[in-house]
Amino acid sequence: MNTILNTLFLDNPCIPEQVAAFCKTLPEYREAERAYREAEQELEDRLGYETSSRFEEIHSRYMARLVQAYYLFGLGLRQEVLSALET
Repeated sequence: MNTILNTLFLDNPCIPEQVAAFCKTLPEYREAERAYREAEQELEDRLGYETSSRFEEIHSRYMARLVQAYYLFGLGLRQEVLSALET
């Protein structure tokens, strides 16, 4: 991806902190996070730490890429434009 776009939209060190602060203000987010943590613990109890940790790592990478794509599209950047700007 174009280095300038990457720097502006993906490598911005402020975004994760700002998103986390915003999400903590949303009751729906807090409830979803609580339910997720419970399910995560249940999986760990059933599958063991090693297997559940591996799943969590793979799932996190997958979700990060998916969220990144939604973020870029949410900015109104079309896939064709992004592809054309890739270096």
